[in-house]
Amino acid sequence: MFDVSVYSQFYGKSGKLLYLEEIDSTNAYAVRTDLEPFTCVVADVQTSGRGRSGRVWHSDTDTNLYFSVVIGGLDSSMLLPLNIFAGYILSDTLKHLVDAKVKWPNDIIVNGKKLAGILMETSFSGGVLEKAVLGIGLNVNREVFPDDIKDIATSLYIETGEKHSREQILASFMTSFENSFDLFRSNRIDIVKLWSSYSAYLDKKITIHKDGVKTGYTEKGIDATGCLQAIDSTGSLKTIITGDIGYDICR
Repeated sequence: MFDVSVYSQFYGKSGKLLYLEEIDSTNAYAVRTDLEPFTCVVADVQTSGRGRSGRVWHSDTDTNLYFSVVIGGLDSSMLLPLNIFAGYILSDTLKHLVDAKVKWPNDIIVNGKKLAGILMETSFSGGVLEKAVLGIGLNVNREVFPDDIKDIATSLYIETGEKHSREQILASFMTSFENSFDLFRSNRIDIVKLWSSYSAYLDKKITIHKDGVKTGYTEKGIDATGCLQAIDSTGSLKTIITGDIGYDICR
């Protein structure tokens, strides 16, 4: 069970923590509930956890981190950059444990395997962004994975051979995220320049999976909107707005 008192020992900001032992999805709960900005919803179990494009997120009890952060006062043009920025913060949070890198647009990987996923969901009112919800699933102390994902998924425990405090990891992430958020919102954090330090596949061959089609590219970076920049087989630089870098060629 997530220990709120331990979390409070390490958390140094003013945002609120809402702990739920079990929930369908922390993201779904945060979207449908009236919560203050920087409220963090964390659960031990998600019964309907999901990733991008409706993919299922495998949820174990008391071993991993499933949490969502409510973000207010953000322009819709900042959603993809926020996703990238959150990946940077999460990578920094874990860097004393593993060499975590960002796989565009929303995965954190270690040694070619997925350690964490980020899912952004939104609520609009009258065409105006009311709030964004940043959901993160991080494999912390999981020891084994189902056969269908064991070759592409990993955990902090598998990578380090040690168990880790979920409470301390979340407190560290939230403190760093809140400390840096105003800089991000005012465009004082250059996500384009930072990409070279965080990307897992800069200047490497990748495949983009989109609508059931796989296309080969060489990753060259991101632009200010968070879109991927990549060179195709003809040598042309392309801007990729949607899709995922697959795990079939990256490792």
